[in-house]
Amino acid sequence: MSSTKVTDPNAKGSSGFLWAIVAVLIIAAVVVGFIVFRGQSATVDRYAERDRTEVAAEAEYSDGAITLAASGAPAGAEEVEIYEDYSCSYCADLAEQTDERMLEEIEEGNVVVHLRPLNFLDQGSVGHSTESLAASLALISRGEVEAYWNLREVMMEEQTEIYNQWGADDFADAAAGLGASDEAVDAIRAEEHLDEAVELAEGNASRLEEQTGSVSSPRIVQDGQAIAEQDPTQWMNEVLGA
Repeated sequence: MSSTKVTDPNAKGSSGFLWAIVAVLIIAAVVVGFIVFRGQSATVDRYAERDRTEVAAEAEYSDGAITLAASGAPAGAEEVEIYEDYSCSYCADLAEQTDERMLEEIEEGNVVVHLRPLNFLDQGSVGHSTESLAASLALISRGEVEAYWNLREVMMEEQTEIYNQWGADDFADAAAGLGASDEAVDAIRAEEHLDEAVELAEGNASRLEEQTGSVSSPRIVQDGQAIAEQDPTQWMNEVLGA
C-alpha cells in the first residue's frame, strides 16, 4: 500500500511572508533609532553652541539647599534663601531679571544665596518641576557648578518651550551640550536623582510653610522672614542697600 505525502502549497509563501515582516520591523527599528540619535545629537550641538556663563562661585549641596558663595566669602556676608519652582513663570521672570547681578554679588562676596527648589506645581505627581530638579541634582551633587548654573539658565529662559515637553533624555542631552560629564549625563538619563528630588522639594515646602505660613514661589527669605514680597526683583536692593 503506497502513501502520498501532502504538502501545503502555501507553506513556502507563508515562511517568506514572515521573514518579510521581520525584515520590515528590523528596518523600522533601525530608522527609529537613527532618528532618535539624530535628535539627541542636534540637542547636544544646539546647547554646545550656546554662550555659557562662566561661574567662579563655589557651590555646596546640603540640607535641601544649593548654596552659592564666593571662595572665602567674608563671615559678614548677607545670606538669603530663594525658593523657586522650575515650572513657575514668576520664578523664570525673576531669574531673567536678577540672575546676572545675583551671580556678580555672590562672586564679589557680598551675598551668599541658598537656592531651595520646590515642586508644588507638580501637584503631587512627578512632573516637570521634579524632573528638572533631578537633572540639577545630578550635576550639583557631582560638583559640576558651571554646568548646573547653565542648565538652570536654560530651564528658566526656555521654560515656556520645554515645560511638560522635556523628559530625562532631553535634560541629559542639554546637559551634555553644556559641558556636563558623561557620568552626570548618564545619571540624568537614568533618572537616578528622581526620588531625591521629590524628598528635597517636599522638605523645602515644609520649611517655607514654617517660615512664612504658606507655600508659593518665588519667595525670598532672610533670617526666617520673607522679604521683597511686593516685588521679588528688588530683593538685592533691600538686602544690600543698593
